[in-house]
Formats: sequence, structure tokens, C-alpha cells
Amino acid sequence: MNHPHRLAGAIAACAALLAFHPAEAADRPAPDTPAAQAPLDFRMRAELRNEYVDYQQGGGANMLVPRLDYAVTPAFSARAELPLVTSGPEWSGENNQSGFGDLLFRASYRVARGAGYGIVVGAEAILDTASKDSLGYGKDVIAPLAYASIDVPRCRSVLFPFIQHYVTVGGDDARPDVHYTSLKAAMLTRWPDRVYTIVEPQVVVDHERADRVGMTVEAEAGKFLDRRTALWVRPGVGVHGEDLPQVYNWNLKVGIRYTF
Repeated sequence: MNHPHRLAGAIAACAALLAFHPAEAADRPAPDTPAAQAPLDFRMRAELRNEYVDYQQGGGANMLVPRLDYAVTPAFSARAELPLVTSGPEWSGENNQSGFGDLLFRASYRVARGAGYGIVVGAEAILDTASKDSLGYGKDVIAPLAYASIDVPRCRSVLFPFIQHYVTVGGDDARPDVHYTSLKAAMLTRWPDRVYTIVEPQVVVDHERADRVGMTVEAEAGKFLDRRTALWVRPGVGVHGEDLPQVYNWNLKVGIRYTF
């Protein structure tokens, strides 16, 4: 399914391409200061997270994911991440398997900003680079996206409405196509002592499965150790959507983020 030259080409593209995460807003000035009245410019950040997912279909997977966000300009950012995945036996149909997952790139461009809001458009490319069948989609996927950042000063919060559409553009014909739409609405709130929280419900419409609808909810709590370094934890739970692959039983992410 996968070839060494495809992975090598993807890694080379990473060097050429190297987006904004809602937690970036948690390190802003207080919402009653002029500097907080417009969304931040993109900044360069490095992140390492560990994620465990318990699947409805049985079994689970653990992913160690390094991520790099590179601000090409204050208005244009690029992201790359390549997970190291270990899958459970029920999910893969075999003994536990480990290796690289699918390589992800994202490019984001801020098309508008004003007092207390910003609008971003972009796209992700998910490349079929997994070292074993069970560790990735088995497909090349393109996922255009758009989101807004809206300050809510009275609540010391920022709202992030988000839409993204995933569609298969190539890959293994024997594997099921990827075709769904994700709708999210994250609310980030800043608390004293450099603490922040995020609540993020997601609604998924799976177009490959007769437009069936699923829902997940994730909540993140994080703390900035200083102005550059943050630690965070994010549990999530599947709420609706029996047997949809995008809806897990539960997951747990733990990470560290450094802003340059």
C-alpha cells in the first residue's frame, strides 16, 4: 500500500511547508486592554501530545504526535505532524502494531481581522504514509476548513466556530473512502494564574454513510508555566453516532506546547 519514496517525499514537503490553536488565545492580555481587542497574529509553536482513543468498533490506539506550527507571515501559518501509532488487537485484527501514521499538513490564511474578531481559511492534506494498514486511513485526504475567532470580553472568553470538509482524493481502492463534514464550536475561557479551559462540542455528518450524524464533546484544561510553555490535558467522549468511525467511546490527550 505504501512506498518508501512516498514517505520520503512527504518528509521533504514538511521541510518546505512546515495553524492556529485556540489555546494560543489563552496567553493574551486581559480582555479589557486594547491589545486584546483583535485576534493574535500567527506564531511559531512546537507541541508534543500523547493521545489514547477507545473505539466503538473495538480496541483502541495510542498516538504520540509531534507538531510544528510555522508562521510564514503574521497572516499565514503552516503546520506539520506525524504520529507514532500503536493500535490495539481488536482494531487491527492482529497483535498490537506500531509504526508511523498518516502525515498531516495544514495551511491557514487569515482573510480578515477587526476589533475582537478574525476569520481564517485553509486546508489540510492527510497523506497515506502509514507504515502498516491498521495505522492510517489508507487514503489520501484533502480537508478544506474555515473558522472565526470572536472575543467575548465580558466572559474573558474567545469563541471559535469551525467547519471542515474531508474528502478522499486517492489511496488504496480496497479501503473505504473518507467523506464527512465536521462542525465545531470551541469556547476558550481565561482564568487567574495563567489557567485556561476549552469546551468543544463537535457534530459530524458522514456522507459515506447516508449522511448519518454523530457528536463528540471534548474539554481541555491547561496552564501556562511561563509566557511560552503550557501543559494541558483534554478528555473527550462520544455522545451520539453508533458505529460511526469519527465517534469514539472516549479519548484522552495530554500535551506540552512551546511558543517561540
